Amino acid sequence: MERAYSLVRFSILRPKLLSVMDLMLTDEGRILDVGCGFGLFAAYFGQTHPRRSIVGVDPSERRIAMARSVAAKLGLRDHSFVVGDVRDAALEGPFDAIYVLDVMHHLPHEDQEQVLERFRSLLAPGGMLIIKDITTEPRFGLLFTELLDRVMVGWNEPLAYRHHREWGEMLTSLGFKVRMVRVPDILPYPHVVIAARKT
Repeated sequence: MERAYSLVRFSILRPKLLSVMDLMLTDEGRILDVGCGFGLFAAYFGQTHPRRSIVGVDPSERRIAMARSVAAKLGLRDHSFVVGDVRDAALEGPFDAIYVLDVMHHLPHEDQEQVLERFRSLLAPGGMLIIKDITTEPRFGLLFTELLDRVMVGWNEPLAYRHHREWGEMLTSLGFKVRMVRVPDILPYPHVVIAARKT
């Protein structure tokens, strides 16, 4: 199951997309990985720049246990992992950067701005928040993504997608300087990467 999940995640987040995010992250310092799952991307970003100390948070104890195991096998001794929901998990800042991969649309609309506010409070001055998510255009791409999300999470979990301009406006109002990049894919995922620097 874990192997299948890993293959799916790395097929969706293609090397070009990961490279864009890798360039936007700080090369060293404390970095928060929100919704870290099995620790795949903590391992990836930790190996591209070994001076990164990544803290992963995820609500699943089983996934966190596997993330710890992966980090230990790779010798990533400065990585650590916390079981909890990002909305109220015991996280100690400041962080030099935070990244959030395809997590925001799994939070209810009414919680999203509060979570962004929490990210801002956890970031050091000048810290970078990177959000990779799905925008709402083109419509076909959104429907394609939603169908795959439903296969993964079922039909009862609410999904709360936003247009990337809406994310940008919200982040700007919270005191971030925002840049956005649409990243094309062979498959019709409407990927967007949002880089928001705390001012």
